[in-house]
Amino acid sequence: MGQSIFLVALFAVFCTTLCSCCSNPQVTSKSFTTLDATIVSNVAYISEFTVKCGSGEVGNLYAELDGNVSPVSIVGPNTYQVSWTEESKSARKGDREVRLLNEDGFTAFRRASRANEDISAIPSLFSVVINHPGAFSGPWLQSEFIATILSLAVAYFALASRSRVVA
Repeated sequence: MGQSIFLVALFAVFCTTLCSCCSNPQVTSKSFTTLDATIVSNVAYISEFTVKCGSGEVGNLYAELDGNVSPVSIVGPNTYQVSWTEESKSARKGDREVRLLNEDGFTAFRRASRANEDISAIPSLFSVVINHPGAFSGPWLQSEFIATILSLAVAYFALASRSRVVA
């Protein structure tokens, strides 16, 4: 009798754990990146996304980008945010895919990274794409340089014209 109660309780815990995972997630996201790098040294990437599950709950999420994992912030009901910065010189243009892992995916990621296995084979819960069109880092030529060249050109033509008039 005691063994059957234990088996029923174990089955109930297993079913609860199995059913509490998010299945068929629907994700809507919006993103922001730094567009003007003239006075900043880092480019910020921010993605805010809303997740609706077909069944179950999302739970804790972890973002994986370029082999690094960081926790995802909860900013509201079913709303999450992931952000990071990169130096403006090394920030690349284009789409950046951020893979989002649940607790099981995070555990598998840590296990694979410790064993030096391929981490791209770990299935993600879903992915979010952030587009970075590039950051403006100022004009190619500084205005002071252009002003100096123009003043030297004007002075040269003035002196050349004066020497022709005097001669």
